[in-house]
Amino acid sequence: MEGATGFASVYDAIYADATFLAAQLAYLETVFSGVSGPLLDAGCGTGRHLVPLSKRGYCVVGVDISPAMLGVARASLTAAGLAGDLVRGDLRSLPFEPVFGGILCLDSPLALILADADLAVALVALHRSLRTDGVLVAEVFDYVGTLGLAPITPWTGSFPAPRGQIAIRESHRFDRATGIWEMTQEFSVRRGARKESFAVTHRLRMRSAGAYAAALEAAGFRVEELLAFYPGTPAESLSERRMIFLARRV
Repeated sequence: MEGATGFASVYDAIYADATFLAAQLAYLETVFSGVSGPLLDAGCGTGRHLVPLSKRGYCVVGVDISPAMLGVARASLTAAGLAGDLVRGDLRSLPFEPVFGGILCLDSPLALILADADLAVALVALHRSLRTDGVLVAEVFDYVGTLGLAPITPWTGSFPAPRGQIAIRESHRFDRATGIWEMTQEFSVRRGARKESFAVTHRLRMRSAGAYAAALEAAGFRVEELLAFYPGTPAESLSERRMIFLARRV
């Protein structure tokens, strides 16, 4: 199995944290309760936010660059009896008019944009997709703040999966000169008598909260709130540092 396809198939199992997801969704509902127009889930992945928001009555469009992730999202929408609207696209070239009242960009898609110039283009595209006074919630995981700069011993773990079990070995490497954090995940997935193995490497650009805030403001946003965790985040997740920006289109 190819790495991208395999990763999409196990993503929800290895990142299944119902309490944390509930905290994310509660914050989004607080932010988006007063907006008009549909929502855009930018970097929607497997639809882990798109599907529950759609169930709660929001009109949500999902966009992602990965066909494998979109395939899982489509299956989840279908299983929930929802039509949904999914678009394959790059955050740097979003094909939307300013129709959205709110945008969510969660689980670090902005960190996957390595070049500062490309980040600026993506933020302008998000700004362009929002209605006047629309709001953006952008979240980036802070690997350096959470895991530090010292060498990290590779981590191994195991997760239950539908009709099987997932074993994972995860290693990290940080290049201070470039600010690139590299995370490699090696998977062994048993589904009944069948075993599949694949690996994926994620490259993320580490930026400070100040750098993101400056980039948002340069793109035409006003940063109204910066959080390190969502209200209601479970205690066991509070050590996982995040940068959660609430920004408004101006």
